[in-house]
Amino acid sequence: MKKNNLHIRKLVLIALLGSGLNVFKFLIMFIPNVEVVTLLIVVYTYVFGIGIGMGATILFCVLEAFMWGFDPSWLIPYFIHWPTVALVAFFIKKSGQKKPIIIAIIMSIVTLAFGFQSTFFYMLTGGALKSSSFFARYITMYTTGTGFYIAQILSCFVSIIALFTPLTELVTKLGRKHLGYNKI
Repeated sequence: MKKNNLHIRKLVLIALLGSGLNVFKFLIMFIPNVEVVTLLIVVYTYVFGIGIGMGATILFCVLEAFMWGFDPSWLIPYFIHWPTVALVAFFIKKSGQKKPIIIAIIMSIVTLAFGFQSTFFYMLTGGALKSSSFFARYITMYTTGTGFYIAQILSCFVSIIALFTPLTELVTKLGRKHLGYNKI
């Protein structure tokens, strides 16, 4: 009975955290490309482990698809990028790294990669493969969004430096107290 109870708690936690990612994204979406999803996925994975962090991340991606539609130009990059964030956070935790500045640098590089990756998939799904100037069009498309990518990277960097430690402590405390999650 206790083992089933633990599975139920994990499922509830995944549902709560995954839907929470959507809520937090929705609350600040009026600020272009400023995001807290990276920070929250890092914190959730760091505190609860890869199973909970990845589960919440996948749920976030699925909920996004239902909210915004099943367009492969952004959905495929989401299903690549956000689980990668959880995976990198898991390896950061496994390495014993606790310094927010190091975590912020690593996650900023992952966020930088998202700009390249999302532009690439946008180009692929827009039929650019048939064009003889794929690379030139890619560079043009990417540089058009540079301001947004910079904002996204900076928000990732600053939010992790400012909020990683207090959020990790808060989520750990809440997980133990209210969810009875003692693995933390």
